[in-house]
Amino acid sequence: MPVNLTPDLVFAEVVAAQLDDYLHAEVLFYPVGSVQGVNLPPLTIGAWLETAWRLKALRDCAPAQVDAALDRAQAEVQKLRRRIPELYQAKARREFKSRLDTWEMFLDERSEVKPARPYNELAGYATHAHTRLKLELLKEDESQLMTQLARLRLCDARLRARFKPGGFIWERELQPAAPPERFWWLYAASAESTAR
Repeated sequence: MPVNLTPDLVFAEVVAAQLDDYLHAEVLFYPVGSVQGVNLPPLTIGAWLETAWRLKALRDCAPAQVDAALDRAQAEVQKLRRRIPELYQAKARREFKSRLDTWEMFLDERSEVKPARPYNELAGYATHAHTRLKLELLKEDESQLMTQLARLRLCDARLRARFKPGGFIWERELQPAAPPERFWWLYAASAESTAR
């Protein structure tokens, strides 16, 4: 079954049209709702970074469409980063902390499961791995506070201590964009998998 690019392409259009409003809004998770019949996640910098990562990885599926969507969205992002860098950085750091809190809660909740099993064999891992990906992309995109980076390293140590390596857990077309030495948490023995 071919990968459905529509949600990513529509989300890139939303980024191009609404990122300025989002950066000026007080809310961290900017509701988008349904656009062109596609239910979209809230607009955040991390959601944009994951969408851009996916589109780059899936470029071969529809090069003209992907390039056009990416070019428009990336141009808007760069324009706003130059014009209001402090707002962009503040949102990226707030999101990093929020997603780190969520990731830590996921690990805490799964720690209480008895008998202890690898985190990635428990329900919800493939879905929550999107949170860990956004943390990685946010960390690369914008400098994060040392205290938050230290928390992420502790979370990674906890995950590695109870992690069973395996196959790539998302669409196989994304695998070339996720080298295992960097995205190791996406190569897990898991009873479940999810596209997004």
